[in-house]
Formats: sequence, C-alpha cells, structure tokens
Amino acid sequence: MKKSFIPMTAVLMLIVLVTLVLLSARRASAVPSFSREHGLKCSDCHAGFPLLNEFGMEFKQRGFRLPDEDGKYPWELKSLPVSVIGIMQYLNAHEDDPVTKARLSSTSKVEIEEIELMAAGTVAPKVGFLAEFAQEVAEGGTFGNEQIWMQFSDLIPASVLNLRAGRMLNEQYYLSQKRRLTFQRYVAPVTFNVTGVELNGFWSGLRYAAGVVNDEREEGINTPTVNLEKKFQGFYAWGTYTRWDHIIGIRYINTKANSDQPSPIIDGRTRQQLDATLNLRFARGQILLGYFHNWDIGGVNGQDRRNYLVEGILEALPEKLFLDARYEIQDTGLAPGSPNNPMRANGTLVTAHASYYVTENIRAVAEFTKVRGEGLDIQRIGESNAVAAGSQERYLVGIHFGF
Repeated sequence: MKKSFIPMTAVLMLIVLVTLVLLSARRASAVPSFSREHGLKCSDCHAGFPLLNEFGMEFKQRGFRLPDEDGKYPWELKSLPVSVIGIMQYLNAHEDDPVTKARLSSTSKVEIEEIELMAAGTVAPKVGFLAEFAQEVAEGGTFGNEQIWMQFSDLIPASVLNLRAGRMLNEQYYLSQKRRLTFQRYVAPVTFNVTGVELNGFWSGLRYAAGVVNDEREEGINTPTVNLEKKFQGFYAWGTYTRWDHIIGIRYINTKANSDQPSPIIDGRTRQQLDATLNLRFARGQILLGYFHNWDIGGVNGQDRRNYLVEGILEALPEKLFLDARYEIQDTGLAPGSPNNPMRANGTLVTAHASYYVTENIRAVAEFTKVRGEGLDIQRIGESNAVAAGSQERYLVGIHFGF
C-alpha cells in the first residue's frame, strides 16, 4: 500500500490539474467573477493570483468598482458574481529530536486543503458586498461563512470615505493570510476576522481604516466565568502610505477576544497589538518586512509576544513563475505564575515556495517549510501556542484554482 500511495497521488493530482485546465480553456480571462464581469485579466488586479497589486487593492476598497463607475444592480450584471476557489495538496512532514536528530514522527497524505465559495460585487450603485463561505477540509472544519459584509461607498466622493459593516478582515491589503502566495500560513498575526463596523478610504497615497468590533469570545476551561455576550468593545485602526510604489503601514488593535487562544481563556481582559510593515515593490518582485508586538495577552500583565517577518517575492518568468522565500521569528515572554502560555512559544520558520501558473487562474505549487523552536507545531504548521516541538519539516506539492 505504501509503495503505491505516492504514484497514485501523483496520478490523481495530474488528473485534477488536466481537468481544471480543460475547464478553464474557454475562459481567456481568469479569476473568477470580476474577470467575467469587467473583462479584466488576472494580472490587472493581481501581482500573481491571489496576491493583490495596487490596482487590485483600490478595486477592493472601492467596494469592487472600477474608477469612475458607480456599480450595478444584480439584474444588470453579465453573469452571476460567484466564484469557486480550492486547494489540493500532497504533503510529507516529519519531526526530529533537536539534539539526537532521531525521527520522532512523520506523516504523508494527499488532501483537499480548502474549498471556498465566494460571491462579490455590487448590489446597487455605490453599494458593494462580499459573501465568502469556506471549509477547511483537511482540518475537519465545517462549511461556514468567513466573511459577509456590505460597503456603502463614497460617503466622501472618490472613496475618500466608505462605511463597511458585517464580518470582515482586519488586515493590510498587501500582507494577508487569505492572499498569500505560500500555502504555509503566516505565524505572525497579520489577519483577524472581526464583526462590526469600519470606516475606510484612500486619498493621495494614503489608505486607512478604523473599526469598532465585537469581542469574539469562546467558551473555555473556565466556562462559568466567561461572558459570551457580543458587545462592541474591541477597536482597531490602521493606515498606509504609498510613495514611489513602496508602502509603509502601521496598525493598532485593542481586543478582549483572546483570538490567539491563550489557555485558559480569561474573560474581560484585553490583548493589544501594534505592528509596522513595509512593502518594497520593484519591477519584477517585492520585499515584505513586518514587526508585530502583542502585550497583556489574556489580560496578564507583562505577557507579551513579538513576531518578525521578512519575505521576498520574485516574478522569475512574467505572469508564469513566482518564487517566494520567507523567514519568521516568534518570541513569547514568560510571565511568572501566569496560567496562560505555560511554554515559551518561541522559534523560527523558513519557507521556500514556487508557483507556476498553468493558466492565470490555476497554479501548481511546490513548497518546503522548516520550523525550529518550541510552541510552533508544523504538523498543522504555523499555529501559535501549539504543542512544543523541536525541529519539524514539511514538503508539499499542490494545486490552487479559482473559477
């Protein structure tokens, strides 16, 4: 059985890849509903699917409208504003003892990582929407909504000020868990799901947002003491400035959500975050730098964590081959007597990645990830405050598609 597993995996993924290419052969324009509606190529909005370029960021922040367009009613659209996005992969991962180098565990499997159904566009002039439903199949997740929001644009004309409400993402558009090139997630806390109200906009090189959101509390070990009422007690604000195609950003978050799951969950206490990021863009690539500081994690005074991120992306073959290399450091301070974070979640993560675009909306991926340290578990890779580990590696090949 073991001897035939890898060949059968390769055959299965090859069949899926060929089928996807044939299905997309009649669609000269690619990712997904926006291309069909506006007649755009993927490269008009993406540096490489799913990574957004400057035009793509502005398109999203306008509420999915092109410049000088107000948007349409649903019955005026050329096609249904619905897209299907999926990831399929074969991976091999193992963990070694950092001292003896002995193999402690290993896993090898083929899996559907995620399936996503997305509807987005406008429902009326200057009223945009996004509804995104997904299932993380490999992790045994259920099918549910990740985002569902509406945006009322041009409170101040030209998208200087917009109002967005619903379940959305708090993130910088150029550094996002949802739009990363690598299959490997960021360890750094770059993206948060939030539910609430946000004011956003852009003007003369400035892009900005500020939101008031619910504390997404969950039942924990101390369930009787947890107040699960959703109240607008969290808030955040971020801003970026673009100069000579380079972007610098800063963000502040104050929440009681304990979204990084310190254990046990403590209700009624804050966790704060301040981060600064830099996106250096060049003709054939870009460099991302990030610093993220969390403090008072779980409401524990002095409980802090720092994340450092360096990532380089190179467009080796125009619109065909992208190379991505990323290095991350996580350093969590140990607060004496704290019930949270009993281990020091410290370590480093290195990822090397290649994406080859068979068509604009289908890419074949090869990737290597290595983690060293404690509190970073690579078997489900990159989950902060997870099981302590020494040295772990993962190799994978996969397919990422969007229709």
